[in-house]
Amino acid sequence: MKSSHLQNLLLRRDKKAAEVLLQRLGKDENWSAVSLIDEMLPGLLFEANLTYGNFHQVKMALYLRRLIREKKLSRRTELTVLELLIEETLRRSWVNIEAGEIALAEKAENPLTAMLGELAENNLHNAFYYALQAYQEKPEELQDLLLCLGGVYGPENLGHSLSCFFPVLEEMVNSHNPATETAILSYLSYLNRYDIPADFSPEDYQKTDMPENSLRLAASGQGIVNLHHMITLVTYWLWEKADFHDKNFPLPYRIYYQKRLADKGISSKRLKRVKEPLQVEVPGSYEEFRQSFNYDNIDHTTRLIRALWQDSQRKAWDWVCRLYAEDYEPGTWNPHFFTGIYLAFRLNEENLSDDKSGKEMAIDQAVEYYLNSVNY
Repeated sequence: MKSSHLQNLLLRRDKKAAEVLLQRLGKDENWSAVSLIDEMLPGLLFEANLTYGNFHQVKMALYLRRLIREKKLSRRTELTVLELLIEETLRRSWVNIEAGEIALAEKAENPLTAMLGELAENNLHNAFYYALQAYQEKPEELQDLLLCLGGVYGPENLGHSLSCFFPVLEEMVNSHNPATETAILSYLSYLNRYDIPADFSPEDYQKTDMPENSLRLAASGQGIVNLHHMITLVTYWLWEKADFHDKNFPLPYRIYYQKRLADKGISSKRLKRVKEPLQVEVPGSYEEFRQSFNYDNIDHTTRLIRALWQDSQRKAWDWVCRLYAEDYEPGTWNPHFFTGIYLAFRLNEENLSDDKSGKEMAIDQAVEYYLNSVNY
């Protein structure tokens, strides 16, 4: 059962107590944002109303948790994003479920095959049982297979079954977080909606010849559908380099490419913009950055963010996350604001592609989506 002060006030939807907690945090430096987010994770994993159709809240929380853990956000920004997360969580409903370790009374010779067989019959409870056995015996294989299933059915949900759960595996399952079993149950519950064949074979969905311009294709276009093309592709690349990924395991690029990228064209306007000189002065402080961030001038502001990134990645992470959190408006906030820029920055930071213009286009696309969507 949930028992911490934060968990209890969220379950009670006690906005007053949340305000008191945040005021206390603002006056006391002796707190851990990572620990506070960890307290929220079991609930976020079983979000019930799914305002955006998928598990965006836990994804956003884990992205921010990772940035905090890697000390990329200032203390001021940490508090600001915590305010956003708590406010958003107060507006959500979740099923109060926590899973834990179980005694495996009857082990399968191949738990992954047994898990697939149970999923094919929509036997979620039994599938979870064998997944826990696999997690004990072959955790890396389990994670690859779960992400592969998400990737195969991704085109039906804009890639959310891959992008929403990759950070869950990366930040929780792979690191043996206390809520790992709950995370596995949540993911299996999501996958259980699909008709998964018992003889599922990852090799049937692999593609070994993704085109060189795949990033430019993914980072072209406007709106949430096109933004998710970029989000999904970057998630694939992060999966490829994840330390749990077996290099011989075939990733299901084929179905993603055929259903999402094959018929797209490259945005000549965006490509031209990222190839032109930036000619933007980099602000010297957050306050100057906030004043320079023009919500009505896409050309200026996309260049501003790219110039800031080139000048100081640390400032870019910190300032953009703080500004986005300060812009928070209940009821109109969209977690894709963070998801888009987070993955565009991470694409560049970890040099996941050799396509310099494509990487710039990803930042441009994410910022343009924000400017076109935010109410300010």
